[in-house]
Amino acid sequence: MIPNDAPRIVRRLAAAEGFLELGLPKYALTELSRVDDAGPFEGIAKLLFGEAMKAEHRFEEAIPALNRAAELFPQPFNQRAWWGLSQCYREQGLNDLAEQAAANATPPDLPPGTKLQVVFIPIFQIEDKPASRTKRPPKKG
Repeated sequence: MIPNDAPRIVRRLAAAEGFLELGLPKYALTELSRVDDAGPFEGIAKLLFGEAMKAEHRFEEAIPALNRAAELFPQPFNQRAWWGLSQCYREQGLNDLAEQAAANATPPDLPPGTKLQVVFIPIFQIEDKPASRTKRPPKKG
């Protein structure tokens, strides 16, 4: 069920992701703290919270959030969470878990020896309206 305040939640999550893209995890955490119950957006909220904690070098706090995000998103949409988990585990010195998380993030049909380059696109994107578009008055008649 979509909560009544879904537009507000989405705006907060989009703002948090924007702050993360700008390298401002504290501001992202502020936005995320204003979301009481993300409801159907829990996966996104956990992912962004985990990424903000990781950016703050608070790896121990990032791990549960990224784990939950990896559970909530189906394959292959959970790769971002698995890569984040891999980095957090590695920073904690948990190399076996880091390798397992990286393996979960890697496509299963990747040919052996293929060099993998990971690029994540933002969840929320703001479309620029073309400059040539202007509002026209409605046609009469």
